[in-house]
Amino acid sequence: MSRKTLSLVTLIMVFILATACSSTKQANLTAADKGGQVEVKVGEQIVIKLDSNPSTGYTWEAKDLDTTMFEQVGDTAFTSSNPSLVGAGGTLTLTFKVLKAGTNTLTLVYHRPWETDVDPIDMFAVTVIVK
Repeated sequence: MSRKTLSLVTLIMVFILATACSSTKQANLTAADKGGQVEVKVGEQIVIKLDSNPSTGYTWEAKDLDTTMFEQVGDTAFTSSNPSLVGAGGTLTLTFKVLKAGTNTLTLVYHRPWETDVDPIDMFAVTVIVK
């Protein structure tokens, strides 16, 4: 086998291995999924993207998260709809890893965390069926 062919085969094998190792299955949810249900498998991730505007002090947070079933992965991530405009709204992304089988509700609230005696201005809930 020529050196060029061997290099090409090695490169293809590395690509296949890297793709296989990094392919975490996930369910992608948006506001359109509010009140619905989603089926996932243990070990998969649930990625929720919701409209947000952190400059107002409001943020999306999990409420009464069942930590035996869900684990929040990393920090929330905000993407501005208009990065050149200070204070512009955008999308907040929250990611959760599914830890065990069962059925549970994943609930998020849109609120100002320091306002403890005030109801959230929005809620997102989805029934998660884990197989």
